[in-house]
Amino acid sequence: MRQRFLAFILLILLSTSCMAADGLRACGGDSSWPPMSYVSSKDNSVQGLSVEVLKAALSPQPIVRLRPWARCLAEAENVQGSDIVMSSFKTAEREQKFYFSRPYFSLTPSYFFAKKTFATAPISELKDLSRYKVCSLHGASTAYTGLRNTEIESGATNYVSLIRKIDRGHCDIVVDMEEVFYGFAHLGLVPFSANEYQILPLPGTERYPLHFAVSKTHPQAKQIIDQIDKGIIQLQKNGKLKQLHEHFQTQR
Repeated sequence: MRQRFLAFILLILLSTSCMAADGLRACGGDSSWPPMSYVSSKDNSVQGLSVEVLKAALSPQPIVRLRPWARCLAEAENVQGSDIVMSSFKTAEREQKFYFSRPYFSLTPSYFFAKKTFATAPISELKDLSRYKVCSLHGASTAYTGLRNTEIESGATNYVSLIRKIDRGHCDIVVDMEEVFYGFAHLGLVPFSANEYQILPLPGTERYPLHFAVSKTHPQAKQIIDQIDKGIIQLQKNGKLKQLHEHFQTQR
């Protein structure tokens, strides 16, 4: 019995040392999701709030890559190519597959529309969404809308395509997070003009916490989540998390 116990402890220590030596791999959506993650136009490096929080929380720093969002989730779920999903919402479906870190930021559910289509705000209460053609990014969680997945067109894999759908009348409304819409506008990553489009919070919704996620099938899943949580707590205590929030929050 004692030999089995020692062997078990040795296995844990070896797993931990391998995890530390090899480093971890994190992914986010390659359509860019500022201020959480995006590719810098200056040097093509991956930047953003989620990236910096994760790098500050883990040692050694993880390798961060951007993937199509659905692929990122699949890679992490199957532990094939990615260990950690950045900028993830908790949903009932995802909680069956992933462990989640403590929240490190929260976002405001909002909607985007063309002023040429709507002279005034078309949504006064959440149920009004059901009257329109609603679109979202492929693979994005839209539970906050109260709509079924079949009621939302989610074929677009990037935000330029979503705006084109708005312009061509394929969508009346695009749903996402206020901070993301303004992040794109601030970085000039999409052809956004305040004279042509408007962004408004979705009535009847609450801010959505962001988490890092690790597949329940990952052999070091709980270790990784525990390490991330400890890092986030430390960043909160020393004020660095607040500094990162302020640095990456875009000006309206």
